[in-house]
Amino acid sequence: MQVRLWGVRGSIATPMTTPVLQEKLRALLAEATPADLASPEAIDAFIGRSPHARTYGGNTSCVEVSFADQVFILDGGTGLRGLGHQLAADGRAKTHGLNFFFTHFHWDHICGFPFFGPIYVPGREIGVWSGRSDAARLLESQMNDAHFPVKWRTLQSRVTCQQLAEGEATQVAGATVRILPLIHPDKAFGYRIEHGGRSVCYLTDTEVTRHSDRVDRTYSDFVEGADVVIVDAMYGFLDSHERVNWGHSTIFNFIDFFKDTSIGELVIFHHDPLASDFNVAKLASDAVKYKELTAPAATWKLSAAYEGQTWDLAEHP
Repeated sequence: MQVRLWGVRGSIATPMTTPVLQEKLRALLAEATPADLASPEAIDAFIGRSPHARTYGGNTSCVEVSFADQVFILDGGTGLRGLGHQLAADGRAKTHGLNFFFTHFHWDHICGFPFFGPIYVPGREIGVWSGRSDAARLLESQMNDAHFPVKWRTLQSRVTCQQLAEGEATQVAGATVRILPLIHPDKAFGYRIEHGGRSVCYLTDTEVTRHSDRVDRTYSDFVEGADVVIVDAMYGFLDSHERVNWGHSTIFNFIDFFKDTSIGELVIFHHDPLASDFNVAKLASDAVKYKELTAPAATWKLSAAYEGQTWDLAEHP
């Protein structure tokens, strides 16, 4: 099973601005030594190890989970466009099964769908799964009227929308899929995808801060044994208390939830569009320190999601 992140921002896409780029360049140049600039090879090595030479990314939520001849796509934010291009480049757009799993249908999680190339291929079969019964209507609405030049009714692909049942495991293309109701406006659902003895959990968008004592066991049970757990950690600790009812969480709650849970890696996801790369890195650093203080026995890793981040999970025969 392979997992790749194509979009990690929340709410709205956040392209890097010129002032932000210049700030990163200043930091990069300030830490360079003459030896770092001595040759093209030295420059490449310096760029490769400097945190100032990369970005967490600005596209909104999109996660690829691939195995065998299948591609599962968790949410269709602006990151979906890049995934579509990759599928066309490596041939999987024609050869692999394609299934979408939407947490919910707010704009930042669906706006990449009209830009996903395979939906325009005649006869191409595409599955859409969610915890709602009206997914087709919600996806159709953004491609109707004056919202988009290509209309839903003209698509020549076959997009089939199906509702997943809560509290039940569903077999989809050889994988086991479970959903979990989340705490977010207009309904949202988290996912657990299992195949070949490996599993990925995706829990965005959800606000657990005000309900932590009621949902901690539910969330920890849902992710138990998962290799990768991607969570809504949009805000820092103080921000989460200033933005009550906004539908998002902080990583510190999830560290508390999972301190006694067996998982492989906990991933900070759905970054605040107002947070710079420095802010995201600072949040990740603070989270690591918090984990060391409050969950010293926890063996799982902790990381902040960035575009292009991958996991290659060897499946059991």
